[in-house]
Amino acid sequence: MYETITTVQGRLVADPVVKQGRSGPFTVFRVAQSERHPDRADPGRWTDSEPSFYDVSVFRGMGENAARSLRKGHPVVVHGKVRVRQFRRDDGSLGTTVELVADSLGHDLRWGATHYTRNGDLAPALPSGAVGPEEFTDAEHDPYVVRDDAVGVGGAAASVASGASAEQPALDTGPPLRPGEHRAA
Repeated sequence: MYETITTVQGRLVADPVVKQGRSGPFTVFRVAQSERHPDRADPGRWTDSEPSFYDVSVFRGMGENAARSLRKGHPVVVHGKVRVRQFRRDDGSLGTTVELVADSLGHDLRWGATHYTRNGDLAPALPSGAVGPEEFTDAEHDPYVVRDDAVGVGGAAASVASGASAEQPALDTGPPLRPGEHRAA
């Protein structure tokens, strides 16, 4: 039987979740994808189509890196195998979900910059003595988990922590702009 391979560009609808499988931990998250097109009724305005949702599963080291690197709202590009699954809802009706098993994954750099760290430079995600996947998101055990501060992720406290100064401001981490949009000064 043939495999269907595709690439999806979209945004995470929630933070990734690390789960425990038979062969070890893996990461799952959901991506929403919608197309933007010119609004025929209002020239110069863009409209979003209805979103499509994909359940993404990421295994082994890439899953560990995804749990460390991705957060709700991040734009991503996912390349992998498509699986269409049917399930039975509580009311007895059938539903369908589209799952992507990621072969490649990364931030969509069209919408912002990212920082790359090689796996060999990382501390182990599971410290010695750890027994479960919850340590993947525990800032006390994993130095690559970013804590939310009172100002918010990417806010003033995060800028100071990243080494930014008044002379050298941090990169703009606000929401991505669509074509033709400009950030207010």
